[in-house]
Amino acid sequence: MTVWLRTALLSLGLGSGSLAIAQETPTDWRWFEVEVLAFKQAPNSDTEAFPWHPPRQIEARHDPISKYYAPNFFALLNDLSLCPEEDETLTIRPVFCAQADEVDPFAAPWYQPSRILSGFEQAPAQIIDGDGGDMLTSSGPYLLPADTHLFDDFREQLVRRNVGTPLLHVTYRTPVFTRSEGYKIRLFGGRNFGQEFLPSGYEQPPFALVESAAVDEEQQPQLFEELETLLSQVNQQEIQISYRDHGTPNPPPLIPERSRSQRAEPVWELDGTLHIYLVGNYLHIDSDLELRSPQQVRFNQRELAAQVEQALQTDRSTSRFLRSYRLDQLRRVISHETHYFDHPKLGLVVQIRRTDLSARR
Repeated sequence: MTVWLRTALLSLGLGSGSLAIAQETPTDWRWFEVEVLAFKQAPNSDTEAFPWHPPRQIEARHDPISKYYAPNFFALLNDLSLCPEEDETLTIRPVFCAQADEVDPFAAPWYQPSRILSGFEQAPAQIIDGDGGDMLTSSGPYLLPADTHLFDDFREQLVRRNVGTPLLHVTYRTPVFTRSEGYKIRLFGGRNFGQEFLPSGYEQPPFALVESAAVDEEQQPQLFEELETLLSQVNQQEIQISYRDHGTPNPPPLIPERSRSQRAEPVWELDGTLHIYLVGNYLHIDSDLELRSPQQVRFNQRELAAQVEQALQTDRSTSRFLRSYRLDQLRRVISHETHYFDHPKLGLVVQIRRTDLSARR
C-alpha cells in the first residue's frame, strides 16, 4: 500500500458506534448504510506468484445492481395490448405492444437479467446513482443516489495519482442479520468478457459455419513433417517433456461450436459478494470478490501424448485464459469507520454507517 493510499484511508475514518443483536422478525430488521468502492490496482513491478484460479459462478439471492441495470417491467407489459399476428393486415401497427409469450404466466420466466446484461460490453455505470427506497416498506437492499457517496474525492485521487482504476462505486442500504442467515449482496462491474470467454475461463469456441468446407487431404500435415518438427524442437530445447504439475489450468474440454443466435453468459471483470453480519454486538465484513484478467497460458499437460500434440500445434502453443484473482478476507469492524481490504491486484474500501433503524428494537 502506498503512503498516500494509507494516509487517504485514515482521513476517511469518522468515528464508531455500538450495535446489538439483530431481531429475526422482518418488522424488527436493523438497517445499515454501506458504501463500497472497488478498484483495480495499477500495474507494479512485484513478482508475486498467484495460483491460476478460474472464474467462479457467483450466486447470491440479493442482486440490486442487476435490477438497476435491467429493471423488471413485467407489470408494464401486462398493461399493453397484445401484438397482432404477423399475418394480420393492419394499416397501422402498434409501436408498443406485448408478445403473447411475454405475458403468459405459464411460459418460461420472462425476466432474466443475465440475458439482458449479456449484450453489454461493460457495466453501464462505474458510479451507481440509485433511486433510493424506504426502509420501513422495502423487502430487501436498495441502492442510494450518488449524492450519498463519501468516497468521491478518494476515487478521483485514485485516477489522478494513477494508483488504481475504479470499477464500482455504490452505496446501498441493507438489513443486517446473523452469519447463519447468509445475507450476501452481489457486486459486479468493469468489462464483460462474456463474448471472449466462457464462465469457466476458457475461450469461447468459434461460431459454426453455415456450410462446412471440404477438407483438402493434401493440406493435412504429414507424419514425416510432424516428426521433423518435433525433433527440431527437441534439438533446440524448445520442448521439455515432463510429468510435473506446472500449476497452470488443465486443457479445455471439447466444446462444440456455437451458433450466432446463442447468447453468451456475462462474465464480469469484477464479481463477487459482500456479506455483512452480526456476531454478538460486533459487525463483520466477509468479502469474497474476484478480479478477472485475460492472460496467455500454456495449459498443464501431464500426459506424454498430449504434450507432444501440444508441441506440434505451433499456432496454438499458448492460449488465452481468464485468470481470477480472489479477494477473500474476513474482518470485524465498527460502524462509521473506513476499512480497506488490500490485495496486490484489487482494492476494496468499505464503510458501514448507522441509520435511524440500526438500533435493536
